[in-house]
Amino acid sequence: MPKKKLACLRMAHECARLPLLFMLLGALGACAVPAVPERPAPPAAALNAMDPRAATTRVPAPVAPALRAAAAALLGGAAPVDYARGSVRADASGRLQVYVHADAVTPALVAALEQAGLRQTSAVPALGVVQGWVAPRDLDALARVAGVSAITPPRYAVTR
Repeated sequence: MPKKKLACLRMAHECARLPLLFMLLGALGACAVPAVPERPAPPAAALNAMDPRAATTRVPAPVAPALRAAAAALLGGAAPVDYARGSVRADASGRLQVYVHADAVTPALVAALEQAGLRQTSAVPALGVVQGWVAPRDLDALARVAGVSAITPPRYAVTR
């Protein structure tokens, strides 16, 4: 066999191994220890203690844009039946179904959420989520509850 053809076959054989090599390197990179150890962020209570304005200037948790749009539409007069199906859902009363994500789901947090307007709650502490229904006008009140990290619509199962 000519040397040139043999060299091409060797190169093709080596190139066939590249995807496996990249996959292994990627897996090892995901497990690698960072060169500079990361410092944990200070707890929110410590940050609030440092800033005397924190009690009055707490930034509300982010609310998913789809929920904000649905809340605005419902407050603007849209029919709740328009949100009976889809990625954002409302019940016949016009309340939106939401997942409230929190750092730690405790009975005190659930009580604070219910006081802010969340109804028919179902908490899953292991996942850091409280599910429930909220009137569109109460969405911002939920976002201001201490410990809430985000408010999103649930991810509904889809049949194929």
